[in-house]
Amino acid sequence: MFDVQAAQSFVTKGGNTVQQARLESILKQKRPARSVLSKIEIMRKSDGGFAFWDEDVSSITSTLNILGWMDDLSVKKGVIIDKTFEFLLEHQQEDGGWDELEAVKNLGAPPFMTPGETNTRVWLTACCAHWFVHFGRAEPPGAKGCPVRFLEKHVEPSGLLKGYLRATWDALVIFGYHPGADSELFANTLKAIEHSFNPEAWDGSVVAWLLRALRDSGLGADHQLVSRSLDVLEARQLSDGSWGSEDGEEYSVWATVDALRVLRDFRRI
Repeated sequence: MFDVQAAQSFVTKGGNTVQQARLESILKQKRPARSVLSKIEIMRKSDGGFAFWDEDVSSITSTLNILGWMDDLSVKKGVIIDKTFEFLLEHQQEDGGWDELEAVKNLGAPPFMTPGETNTRVWLTACCAHWFVHFGRAEPPGAKGCPVRFLEKHVEPSGLLKGYLRATWDALVIFGYHPGADSELFANTLKAIEHSFNPEAWDGSVVAWLLRALRDSGLGADHQLVSRSLDVLEARQLSDGSWGSEDGEEYSVWATVDALRVLRDFRRI
């Protein structure tokens, strides 16, 4: 059993305005203040995207993170959302996939953001497609191609997508939309995820990422993989109320918000 009060206290004490607003939305269904949305909008760059690693350079990765925040805040419509998806559509490539922006290459960003790498393209395409589906914007006007077609080309014999595990997790969401949850592609992908389940090697933030993808794929708390993942996540809470992040201790507040979100979504809170 985990301690939700300790987790809430950890975020309240150590989190910034946006993280605290996300927490309030997740636990109390409290709408974000206008000032919170304005704070996020100020982060937008002139090209329509968002930046973390360099305040002047947008990235696909940073922009996808913002969509995760907006989902937590239950903001699914409006100008801020429209602009964000317009940015992503603008940078979709002709084969239906995405790549990180070339300008990110020299910023010292993590390896998973390296432009031109197949592993980068596969996970970004899966994550972009995940959010287009989740926000009800699948098959938007202006799309340059079908991300499912791109992703299918990178399915390995194991059923996993090439590269990072998160790519397969996010791809499950788009495969549940097309060709559908009753399709062989969806079933094989889910089976591959189950076979590769290895929580002993994962931080809490990684388990939370998996659960978010399973949630958006339409799986319920009674599914055995969801139930196992939730049990693992609960057990991973640290003594200070937080969850660990694969990105380091400085991201513990982020990881804790992520953990609380999926625990709430699957009614463990």
